[in-house]
Amino acid sequence: MEYYTAQKVKDAWGNKPCDHPHIEREYYSGAFLTNYICVQCGKEFTIAQKLELDEERKQLVRDLP
Repeated sequence: MEYYTAQKVKDAWGNKPCDHPHIEREYYSGAFLTNYICVQCGKEFTIAQKLELDEERKQLVRDLP
């Protein structure tokens, strides 16, 4: 998601809760940055935070009956 688009999404979303259903790489002027962005709420994640979120989701899937 482009940096300025992410800022608009973040402003429009406000402080509502979000489960961050889809996260994309953030880019600026065609160059990828090191952050990731939730396309629903605009929250930024570092690489480490994204990896933690991915692991939590994998664990949830493993725990399903």
